[in-house]
Amino acid sequence: MRVFDTERQEWAGSRRERLFHPDQYLDVRRQKVIRRKTAIVLAVAGLTFGVWALAWKDEPEPYRSFTAAGSDTAKDSSDGSGSGDGSGDTSEGSASPAQPSESLPAGYESQEDPEGFRVALPTGWERDSRSSQYGIDVVDYRSPEGTRRLQVFQVMETSPYESLQVAQVEARKLDGYEAVSLTEVPGGTGQDAEHEYRADEVAGEQGGGTRHVIDHRFEAADGERYALVAYGSDADGPEDERELVDTALLWFCPPGTQCETPGG
Repeated sequence: MRVFDTERQEWAGSRRERLFHPDQYLDVRRQKVIRRKTAIVLAVAGLTFGVWALAWKDEPEPYRSFTAAGSDTAKDSSDGSGSGDGSGDTSEGSASPAQPSESLPAGYESQEDPEGFRVALPTGWERDSRSSQYGIDVVDYRSPEGTRRLQVFQVMETSPYESLQVAQVEARKLDGYEAVSLTEVPGGTGQDAEHEYRADEVAGEQGGGTRHVIDHRFEAADGERYALVAYGSDADGPEDERELVDTALLWFCPPGTQCETPGG
């Protein structure tokens, strides 16, 4: 039975209808309270969504490693140091910064060879190379006048001293061969060895007169064994060949290895 509700100013349904649609039959005051609470809930939800949306847009910067960040910082510091034009730009093809002059003998420079190793030798020497049966190519650095040479190559024997014993067998076949020494010498790994000799005829050498040779073989930081061989005239004494070998050995860094700068 439907009756007229004077407060709501509408016809009210039966009790069964009110059970299925209770919100339609609430009094006006209760409807106002519900609408007010609903509005508050919607406002809070809207505010929460707005804050979340703003936070989501504020994305963090892409991750950079400490090394990369440090490099950028160093570059910025360099650019602002007042170096002249203030640009701080360097071309991709430019050489690496020169090493401190006090750590190299006068007239020497450090070089990164195409075979991957680092070595120091007199400025202005010419480079040549040829294939090797083992390891890196055999690399020759020669003075402009052609009387001095530094040779770099990798050896396959298990120890530097054993390698020199094998090499001495061939050196003895040279005209005028005269051994100065063949011995193990203290080194970074304790396995360095050196063969010093003179000979009237040395393959690949130019000019006449007796040649002085220092063949130094050693185990490098990568665990491989290498040779540094200095050739020069015996007439001017052994000091220039000694300096050549000692400097090259001090600055030598094998391929694929990070080495500290001597004296840096």
